[in-house]
Amino acid sequence: MIPPNIAPPKTVVVSYPGAEDKVRKQYVYQTYVSEGELSRNRIVPGNRLIVKFRDEIVGEGQAILVEPTTLEKLTPYDAMIGGYENVDAMRKHLADTILKGARKAAEAPFFRLLFRWL
Repeated sequence: MIPPNIAPPKTVVVSYPGAEDKVRKQYVYQTYVSEGELSRNRIVPGNRLIVKFRDEIVGEGQAILVEPTTLEKLTPYDAMIGGYENVDAMRKHLADTILKGARKAAEAPFFRLLFRWL
């Protein structure tokens, strides 16, 4: 079996405007990916990540935590780490982007991806 950090890096794109400063300055950052994106990229803890803010490559990181979550489980701390003004803005943005095609966005699962810079 090949260790997760040996495989080619996966690409993660952060698009929320308030997250740009956080992505560039925080040592550990948290973002969210849809279930389809996670399975398509096969991201697991230990994977190397190419981190992009919209179209610009910001740097390279390593996935620390990949866990399922829902909109109801999000906390003010999650919003703060992600660069959102508050939890409601975060939920609205995630519902409009990651959970766009979900029937019941409030109950639909998506994944929290915590990574650190290399």
